Amino acid sequence: MIQDSNSTDHIDHEATVKTIDPTQHIVTVTLTDKGNCDGCAAASICHPGARRDGIAVYSRDAEHYRPGQRVIVRGTERMHRRAIMLATVLPCICLVAVMFIVYLLTFSQGAAALSGLGAMTLFFVILYLARNRIAHEFTFTIVGNSD
Repeated sequence: MIQDSNSTDHIDHEATVKTIDPTQHIVTVTLTDKGNCDGCAAASICHPGARRDGIAVYSRDAEHYRPGQRVIVRGTERMHRRAIMLATVLPCICLVAVMFIVYLLTFSQGAAALSGLGAMTLFFVILYLARNRIAHEFTFTIVGNSD
């Protein structure tokens, strides 16, 4: 991950061009520095399928790239914060709220724990079902060559 010392409003990643579709203006890239994403709880939301299929990046200059070319791909810090919110903060709030409410209603720790697990399962199923809608909020841009 490359961070610009003058600005923290974006996060840059080194990537390699995998495929090009000039008619759709899409360049598919694979992150070459994704080791930095391994510790991030939101990596799967930030770039779903990046490990298998690569990341589809819209570029008006798609025809100028070639497979194997190394590029810099940029994501916004706002996008990163949103991914963290969806992957960690909201599920945690949901878990605690459901467990607290169920415990207050039943005074049963077991029922609270099972309800919390059920709420987490439901939360992530809904998140999975909404993945295509959410994916539109997480877009990367190519900002230059890394060579």
